Amino acid sequence: MDKMRGAWIGFCGIDGAGKSTQAALTCSWLTQKGLPNLLREGKRDFVSEMASAIARSHGAESGRKYFGEEYYMVALSFDLLREAVLDVRPFLAAGTTVVSARTAFCRLAGGLLRECRSLELAKEVAFFDGIPDIVIWLDASSEVACQRVIERGLDIATVEHLTVYRAAMGRILQGYSHIRIDGDEPVDSVKLEVRRTIEKALRL
Repeated sequence: MDKMRGAWIGFCGIDGAGKSTQAALTCSWLTQKGLPNLLREGKRDFVSEMASAIARSHGAESGRKYFGEEYYMVALSFDLLREAVLDVRPFLAAGTTVVSARTAFCRLAGGLLRECRSLELAKEVAFFDGIPDIVIWLDASSEVACQRVIERGLDIATVEHLTVYRAAMGRILQGYSHIRIDGDEPVDSVKLEVRRTIEKALRL
């Protein structure tokens, strides 16, 4: 990797896997090491927000249902590509390490579990500019992840949904370079494993 270029570190995993927590901890650690860094949370995006607004104006339940899964997934992928090209790459070129709490793999796994017929096209668009330099899969069991979601009280999740989502995540990652870390472990244990992974990859 170019010494003058920043690294792109991306997390993926099901809801409750600890992506936001570990991304924030990673940025704090990088700051302590004197490395310029930027945290990207990515919970909201232009396409999903505007699609929802348009759907509501027609009395539809969601943007996905109004436009249809195939069109919606491809549109989301262009938003993911835009983020990579315009929001991530400029910082990397300036020597800043970008840490994404979520990656395109999270969105694409959702499309896979919904049996989206345009998934291959969506993958082509989303990954046209490449994937993060370091992809970290926080692989938490559906039971542990569901309990975390319930405890934080911000979202709704079921063990059944998270089970199929986890399986889809594993399938969507096949063929792409990634590091799997046991997401069921305590936060501090996962934190240390994430740091070891990054230190090895970046030779820190």
